[in-house]
Amino acid sequence: MRSPVLATAPCSRAAGLLCMRAIAIALAFLPALTLAVDQGMVITNPEPNKAGQPDDRVLQPYEPITGGWTKDSDDVSYLDVTLSVKVRLLPVIPQLPRSRVFLALTTRFGFYWGTRPNSPVIGKDYNPKLLWRFLPDATPNSLGGNSGQYASYLDVAYAHESNGQIVHTLAQYKEELVTASPPEYADNFIHRGWDYPEVAWKHTFSHDIALYLDGKYFLPYGLLQGPEDQYHPWENNPQGKPRRAVDGLEAQVAWPSSNLYIPLTGGRSFSRPNLTLKYKTGYDVPFKYSTVRAELGCECAWLPIAIWAQHGYMSDLAMYYQKVTSYGIELRFESF
Repeated sequence: MRSPVLATAPCSRAAGLLCMRAIAIALAFLPALTLAVDQGMVITNPEPNKAGQPDDRVLQPYEPITGGWTKDSDDVSYLDVTLSVKVRLLPVIPQLPRSRVFLALTTRFGFYWGTRPNSPVIGKDYNPKLLWRFLPDATPNSLGGNSGQYASYLDVAYAHESNGQIVHTLAQYKEELVTASPPEYADNFIHRGWDYPEVAWKHTFSHDIALYLDGKYFLPYGLLQGPEDQYHPWENNPQGKPRRAVDGLEAQVAWPSSNLYIPLTGGRSFSRPNLTLKYKTGYDVPFKYSTVRAELGCECAWLPIAIWAQHGYMSDLAMYYQKVTSYGIELRFESF
């Protein structure tokens, strides 16, 4: 089965497929080669640079970078890879020491290694974002030193999110039904896309408890997306609904938040246990459609490992409206 990660000419598509497979294997089995993450989820001891100021690099981590195994109740298992980074666009302005402007990019893809015909790599999420971050203060305590982490922040952002797929119309869907094997795999190739403004707030309380709140509004017409591309009547799925019904409001709690950061320097056989709980719902009718997720992580030898389980919606963008139970195990990297 062909892999429409990018709708390009056959030669470039084959090259992209080979490259993405190599990345998936590297992330899943060679964790020392991976990057890092900053979602403001972790506190680490700040380490000033040579000038005595906190490290505030141009290239910084964003959401967790992960590589592991995922099983969704409506799909076969696959290698699940997420890459995420943010770039500071402007120098730190002395008159605005608490402000940062970033361009962030998060991408997710699934590598169906041996679980689907031809082991395709399928793009699941592409999410560029322009964000302004306000720090509660500009002292070293608010910055995460070499890990690029923030203890507390307020983000205001404008983002585009899509799965990069190729089916936009009923005619294209019927064509995909003919070529996909089995036919239900055609659903993976339905295009989804939205623009949305976002406000996110994170704060670390006493006892090392981090709270993260996030709100998004999915625009009917966006600057980058144009008209939103979500569930279509021709899909004829009884679970079909707009994204605002299942997504847009999110809360998560992590404890102890300092244990989320695991340096890749070797360690004990088992250390730094941590727990993260997440809840997500739509703003159309809040709490009508809910998603809950639990993640349990630790350092096992020198590897940052997490096991997780999720029940609800948004298992991927193509079938975001479908209620799914998912679970998996992954390597998770919280720093460069």
